Amino acid sequence: MKYRFKLYKGDEIKFIGHLDLLVAFQRVLKRAGMPIAYSQGFNPHQLVAFASPLSLGLTSTAEYGDFTLKEDLDAEFVMEKMNEHMPDGLKITSLVKLADGVKNTMSSLERAEYELYFDNTVTPEDIKANLENFMERKEILTMKKTKKGINETDIRPDIFWAKDISTEDAAAVEIQVSSGSIRNLKGETFAEAFCNHMGKEYNKYAIKCVRTEMLMKKGEDEFVPLNYGVER
Repeated sequence: MKYRFKLYKGDEIKFIGHLDLLVAFQRVLKRAGMPIAYSQGFNPHQLVAFASPLSLGLTSTAEYGDFTLKEDLDAEFVMEKMNEHMPDGLKITSLVKLADGVKNTMSSLERAEYELYFDNTVTPEDIKANLENFMERKEILTMKKTKKGINETDIRPDIFWAKDISTEDAAAVEIQVSSGSIRNLKGETFAEAFCNHMGKEYNKYAIKCVRTEMLMKKGEDEFVPLNYGVER
C-alpha cells in the first residue's frame, strides 16, 4: 500500500540536510514498527521518496513524499505511530493512502510557494515601493546554478506571482514559483534578485525563507497541493 505524507520541518532541524532528513524518516518508520516495503536487487532500500530537497537552513510547512508498506494499515494509525517517534522539529501533518495510478510526488511537482521574511535592512515601505515594479520587469537576470554550472539566467518566467505580506514590524513577501525537475526556482534566489532590484545587500543568513506549499497541475490551469484528490 502506498501512502503520501505532508511533513512540517521546523527551526530545530533546519540545518539538517536532505539526505540526513531521509535517513531520519527511514529510522522513524523502523522505530514505529511499520512494515515498510523494500526495493528488489543486491542493495535493497526502503521505498521512501521526497518530492524535492529543501535547501539547508530553510524551514517548511509542506514537505511531501511517498512511501510503501507491505500491509494495508489505517492512515491515521500510521501517522500517530510515526509522530510518536519523530525528532523535535519534524511532524507529519497529513497522511493519505494513494489511489491507484497516482504519479509520485517528484514527477507531479510543478510549483512551490514560499514566504520570505527580510532582516531590518529592508522595511515594509521598501517592499511596497519596489515589489510591483519588480514584477513588471520583462526580464530578471541573476546568477543561478544550472546543470551547466553557475550562469546568468532570466528567472522572470519562473515567477508566477508575488504578494506583499509585510506587517508594521517586518518586511515580507509571499511568492509562487516553478518547482520540479523541468524548471525550478528557489525562494532564496528570488530573495537575492529582489534585494538587488531594491539596491539592498543580500545576506542569505539574515533572511528567513519558509516553503509553505508544493503544487501539482489539475486540469488546464489550476494548481493544487500534492495531497489534493489523490486519496484512495
